[in-house]
Amino acid sequence: MYKKGGFSEQTHFIGIPVSIELEELVEECREYMSSIYGCHSGYGTPPHITLIPPFALADGFDGRNLLDAVYSATNECKALNLLPLQVAVCGFGSFSERTLFANVQDSEGWQKLYSVFCKKISSAIPAAVKKGGRSFCPHLTIANRDIPSGAMDQALKHFAQLNLNESFTADSIAIYTRNSGGGWKEWQRIDC
Repeated sequence: MYKKGGFSEQTHFIGIPVSIELEELVEECREYMSSIYGCHSGYGTPPHITLIPPFALADGFDGRNLLDAVYSATNECKALNLLPLQVAVCGFGSFSERTLFANVQDSEGWQKLYSVFCKKISSAIPAAVKKGGRSFCPHLTIANRDIPSGAMDQALKHFAQLNLNESFTADSIAIYTRNSGGGWKEWQRIDC
């Protein structure tokens, strides 16, 4: 297990890659947040919709264990007709002053997908997934952690003018890993 400052460093997460059009839009939004508000946090991760948030692989487990669990979850979701999944991205939102995102329309499909992936990964790699007190809320992060206090309302007003209303078919699942610079990169992609 990777350690940083005595704590387990998060090494992996599971996400849904987005369409090329949404990738380009997210990058434009990140550029705006960087130039106007000095936000750089979004650049550390390729545009995606997080399915399982970052976690650390426990001692005795490796990427192969995780890949097997993700394949198993993907196959179960395909059998349940949860994948591929139609995704609608409409407007922008925030988690208080901390995270600005493009809003992914929640659905029963998203919740079931999340549940299957949590179950399969938790079963294969105990302690990797912590459901915690927060409910699953699919979203496409633009900026987080380094948004200046009081900037969120102005940023949301600006992005509302874009009238975002895009959809695409989520037909793959990706496993992301930390890169040497501390950001994230796609490690494996599984087609649905």
